Amino acid sequence: MSPVQWALTGVLLVAVPFGLSLLGSGIAALKGTRLDAGSAEPCLLLGVDISGLLYTLFMCYWLVLLTAPVAMGCLIWAAIKAWW
Repeated sequence: MSPVQWALTGVLLVAVPFGLSLLGSGIAALKGTRLDAGSAEPCLLLGVDISGLLYTLFMCYWLVLLTAPVAMGCLIWAAIKAWW
């Protein structure tokens, strides 16, 4: 892999869970549903309760704690490969 691909992989490892969290909170905000780390209010979309899905999307920000060290390793490896 080229250094650019390593750097892109590192950025995506952090951006994807963070983006999913923003997606969940954005949908909840559009629907006017309260969503926090404790729970989600019932949220109906076309007659289906999507509060579980919104809560799961919102809690994806915890994945950043797991992916951030790997992403940092990818960025460091990209810098090393670019330097060589």
